[in-house]
Amino acid sequence: MSNTEYVIFEVDSCKFALPSVAVDRVERAVLLTPVPDAPAPVLGVVNHRGDIVPVLGLRGRIGVKERDVILSDRLIFSSANGRRMAVLADRISDVLEIENEITRDADEIWPGISLLKSFAGLAADVVLVQDMGQLLDSEQEQDLLAAIAAMNEAEDSAADD
Repeated sequence: MSNTEYVIFEVDSCKFALPSVAVDRVERAVLLTPVPDAPAPVLGVVNHRGDIVPVLGLRGRIGVKERDVILSDRLIFSSANGRRMAVLADRISDVLEIENEITRDADEIWPGISLLKSFAGLAADVVLVQDMGQLLDSEQEQDLLAAIAAMNEAEDSAADD
């Protein structure tokens, strides 16, 4: 029987999971710097140890309006597609071993869905196993890079004045 360890986190009333090996660290949320013209689901960026890290929200993906960051929120730092990123979570609820036998490929249950890797049933809960590499498609990634470059250029111009 093969098990995999997952970080379980909540966004609104949904439970999500990320493989623990994909999680670099979890920190308290901080004020986000807005990025004009950034694609959804980018909520803003944070400076994390000298790196500009986009922070992604999942509320829009579950049909709920994004909200402002609050002190109890957490940032889950990870990497995907060669980029560091963070996901905003309401809270971290657990770190659990989930048996592969109780997961179902997302496409089996919800054909065509790309942002989830699989679903897992844990007692009365359904946990959505997140695929970090699918949070931004290639067009959104390019839009994000352009928006960050424009933001940096505007900051450099302001500093020169």
